[in-house]
Amino acid sequence: MADADDALREAYRWLPTYAVLCAALLAVFVIQLSRSSGPDPHTEIPVARLHEQAVAMQTRAFHDIRAFIAQNALDARVETALEEYSISLRLPESMLFAPGDEQLLPVGILTLNKLKDLFLMQDQQRIHIRGYTDDSPPPPGARFRDNWEFSALRAAHVLRHLLAQGIEPWRLTATGFGDLEPIFPNTTEANREKNRRVELVLERRLGKE
Repeated sequence: MADADDALREAYRWLPTYAVLCAALLAVFVIQLSRSSGPDPHTEIPVARLHEQAVAMQTRAFHDIRAFIAQNALDARVETALEEYSISLRLPESMLFAPGDEQLLPVGILTLNKLKDLFLMQDQQRIHIRGYTDDSPPPPGARFRDNWEFSALRAAHVLRHLLAQGIEPWRLTATGFGDLEPIFPNTTEANREKNRRVELVLERRLGKE
């Protein structure tokens, strides 16, 4: 019996050491978990730097685009705007389409052919093509069910022409916004004419020169 008690006491001698070891391992695990879930200043700095670089690159691209548009005598009608990551080119309906039609006019083809050279130079920019209308509904017997479909078809025709001119498919999207997002109230015919437009929005892929 004494031998059994001695063996039991010998086993219990390791319990405190074992408990301390478990506690130490648990503490290490908690510290590692807190480091992985908490903010890491070493990763936050490069993200901020990447943002600054992207804005700086788009600013330079914007000035290059403005110069190209002026050199090609497009500045009188093509409006440009810079918004941090994106550059917008706004083309009025009359530069591309006849009223109520989604097929590109010859002048529209010439305009896009000029802009194609710009897009080939700005080859790290995605190009989002956005069609807009005024709030007038399609006339009876029109080929379009509504302004959404009409504006989407116009945007799609612009996209297809740029594809045919060698712009890579991954760079292009086309969306119809109908009479949403008017730039002027649809209260006069002059304002409605300004709202009928196509916008080409350029966005640079982050991290790409």
